Amino acid sequence: MKAKNIVFVFIFLLFFKLSFAENKERYLKRIKIAENTLEYMLNQPDVAIPLSLVKSCYGIIFLRQYKGGFIFGGKGGEGIVIARDKKTGQWSAPGFIATAQVSFGWQIGAQVTDLILLIMNEIGLKMLLSSKVKLGADIGIAAGPVGRDFEGKFAPGAGILAYGRSRGIFGGIALEGGVLFADNKANEEFYGKKGIRLKDILFDKKVNVPSEAEKLIKLLKDYEEYELVLEKEEKKK
Repeated sequence: MKAKNIVFVFIFLLFFKLSFAENKERYLKRIKIAENTLEYMLNQPDVAIPLSLVKSCYGIIFLRQYKGGFIFGGKGGEGIVIARDKKTGQWSAPGFIATAQVSFGWQIGAQVTDLILLIMNEIGLKMLLSSKVKLGADIGIAAGPVGRDFEGKFAPGAGILAYGRSRGIFGGIALEGGVLFADNKANEEFYGKKGIRLKDILFDKKVNVPSEAEKLIKLLKDYEEYELVLEKEEKKK
């Protein structure tokens, strides 16, 4: 092989490696954002997501919406979704998703808003697996009730309950619609499997929970057993 060809191959491989590392870091950031958002919720008992809803949901979407366009019409966002096995209570590995032309809105306005969307029925989860889902049209969505000990009823027909965080402040969420869809490119690149889809990750368990998502899953388990967590914290004081 000629020297210039060797140099070309070397440069190509180097570029590919750097590009892969950069993409991997972007995807890991989504998991970290989800982890930070949930951890914040875990430490806010008065405004936290009700335990009964976490235990009864079919899945959770962690979503970051950019540019604060909620009030004026969002441009898009990205995040992850994990599914809960209703028989075993175990959480799946994270699948990557994205949004487009979303018009969610913090009523107080914000540049960046982190959302947690609880999927409350199997239909909603399966719709996300098969196609783009238009919130408010294909599936009902409503602002979720707060307080860990909440035992009341949520909005009838709401397949998704939404919770938001912006700059450490909780507030009302204006929900006018938006589109969620699988980020297939992200799923393929993160798991290194060509053609892998959300169904493979969430339902068929074709990938294990990656080490980078273990803390997120542990936080969810701690959240479900928050009495033990709070007891441990009391002992530390």
